[in-house]
Amino acid sequence: MIVAVAGCPHPPLLLRGITGRAVAEVERLQAACLAAIGELLAAGPDRLVVVGGAAPGEDDKALSIVVGRLLLNQAGCRLPIEHLVIAADSPPADCLRVGRALASSALAAGGDGATGLLVMADGSARRSLKAPGYLDPRAAPFDDGVQACLAAGRLAGLADLDPVLAAELLVAGRAAWQVLAGAVGEVAGRTTLHYSDDPFGVWYPVFSWLPAS
Repeated sequence: MIVAVAGCPHPPLLLRGITGRAVAEVERLQAACLAAIGELLAAGPDRLVVVGGAAPGEDDKALSIVVGRLLLNQAGCRLPIEHLVIAADSPPADCLRVGRALASSALAAGGDGATGLLVMADGSARRSLKAPGYLDPRAAPFDDGVQACLAAGRLAGLADLDPVLAAELLVAGRAAWQVLAGAVGEVAGRTTLHYSDDPFGVWYPVFSWLPAS
């Protein structure tokens, strides 16, 4: 069963040596990511699966996976780690199918075996004039919709994200979020939002989720 989820973004700024110096915004984001992963590990999973989207030509070297593994290492994770890489432009139906297969594999991993998910996903990249995609007034409402799903603890709502709008807003995490929706399904849970900000014009949500039961 899936016993816990942590969600983190995967900006290159989280990789060592990118900035060349300490940056307060990056340090706060990293601390939030480690707090979310701490809650994931505290739930006692027997294995972890890192879920991340990949741009064309990427595989297990996808930025989402690289940053996810780095964060797990920084958090002191010693559990077996698997990767689930999905094309960032995958249709929602494919994402949901992959998520349901992931949930089934978690159930088959040993009956009562406990699986934790680290879902690597950025929000829109068009939230300010200095954002990678410039300002788009649709960006904040899109991200607010994602945050509402997280806050409610019902991750199934992420299945309804519009892939066309997400692509126009440069949302790097849409596919990974919809894999999560398929994996968790209608299970209700409790979400802790550790971080929600757009310091560089890109929305970075950091959260942890535990099933209510």
